Amino acid sequence: MVNTESKTMSRRKKITLAILISLAVVMVVVWNFVLPMIAATVGGSFGYGFPSGSGGRAIRSVEIDVDPQVVYRIDDHRFFTFENYVSCSSGGFVYYNDTNKRIKKLAGIEGSDKKIQNEVSISQRNDVLSFIGEFIYSAEDNVIAYPTRNVNYKYGYYTYFISFQDINDDSKNSLMEISGANIPIIVNGDSIITKIDNLSKYYRKYKAPLNSGIYDAIKNEDFVIVNKSISNQFHCDENIKPKKIRYISNLQGV
Repeated sequence: MVNTESKTMSRRKKITLAILISLAVVMVVVWNFVLPMIAATVGGSFGYGFPSGSGGRAIRSVEIDVDPQVVYRIDDHRFFTFENYVSCSSGGFVYYNDTNKRIKKLAGIEGSDKKIQNEVSISQRNDVLSFIGEFIYSAEDNVIAYPTRNVNYKYGYYTYFISFQDINDDSKNSLMEISGANIPIIVNGDSIITKIDNLSKYYRKYKAPLNSGIYDAIKNEDFVIVNKSISNQFHCDENIKPKKIRYISNLQGV
């Protein structure tokens, strides 16, 4: 009897041990393989990686048929247009135009407008139009300058910049970080004039190339600008709507 009970208990221990080992294997598989796959699929909706509202399905491409609009005018032949947008706060590209010189240049990373937009890219406001501060243009037509930003999707913050290009002198081409989206920026000849905040008693004048960090301080009461642009801020007409928006499904793994 004792031997029989002992054998029975031994078998139970072996069964219990086998079950525990099986559970441990399942947990390892779930932890190392299943959870990362779930995070990669839906993580964007919770700030993990890039933004996504697709609920795990493939992100769709978007084709937009909409009239371009002028969002900033320097003078009678120089202006910025907004194109291929869903709305003033959704997607699109901004271009610098000079009809005298027949220049049309993307205000952004070169070539990025050649890629078709998708549900992620149209979820964000255009980088140039995200700047809401005063923007005054007082420079000759050899200068192309505009505000822009870098979006950190992972941590959810923006860094704002001013981009400066001299089409006659590449050595002046540069990018400078600015303190926010609602400060004054003046394009003045081959210089950029701005403030660290709106309450500052001084303007800072940076001569191109801007990344030297060297500036001249100008008191508010001594600051004077001549030959101002027609516009003093970027603007967008919400009444201009797309004629058609087409969503194109992209099959994952194809």
